Amino acid sequence: MAEADFETYFHERASRFSSFYKSEKVARLLGRGPMYDRLEAAVYTAQALGVTSVLDVGCGSGPLFAPLAGQGIRVTGFDPADNMVAMAKREAAKFPGLVDVRQHGWEDLEDVDSYDLAMALGVFDYVDDAAGLLSRMGRAANHVVASFPAPGIRLELRKIRYGARGVVVHPYRATDFAGLAARAGMKEAGRYPLGQAGFVVHFTRPSVD
Repeated sequence: MAEADFETYFHERASRFSSFYKSEKVARLLGRGPMYDRLEAAVYTAQALGVTSVLDVGCGSGPLFAPLAGQGIRVTGFDPADNMVAMAKREAAKFPGLVDVRQHGWEDLEDVDSYDLAMALGVFDYVDDAAGLLSRMGRAANHVVASFPAPGIRLELRKIRYGARGVVVHPYRATDFAGLAARAGMKEAGRYPLGQAGFVVHFTRPSVD
């Protein structure tokens, strides 16, 4: 997938994606419930780990900011799409001193040991080099939490819709994560199923218990 196609797609669709987080009830009626389920799994993991700082990769409009910053957790989010960043900055302004938003792609992530936890929700779906992204996140933080879509009719329909815009969607099976973790120098520490929609997976560095 060309980076320009990816950025253009999410720049143009920013308002639509953001709207799904305005009402959980409506989102679930529209079949978007897994977006809330993965959010809850990610926040639960942050709470369980007792983290104080989080890197939000592909932060979008900032749906993770309130549940994390509301607990006093410092959040750094980044996204490549102009409209997403604009919305994320407006959301970040509600939490002065706790949320920082930057504009760049994951390929520019060079942080080392800068955060307790790195998150990527709805990002690996579109990344060709999944091990590369996971490796960079694993250098930035000891713990990584990410969501992955499962194969099935739901994903095939997404492939058609997104493919028309030049965006590729990648499916993952439960058996894929151990190998992905090994390629990225990480290990799988936990997995939360999202029904037929996919998984939220917790990775750690091999040296972390």
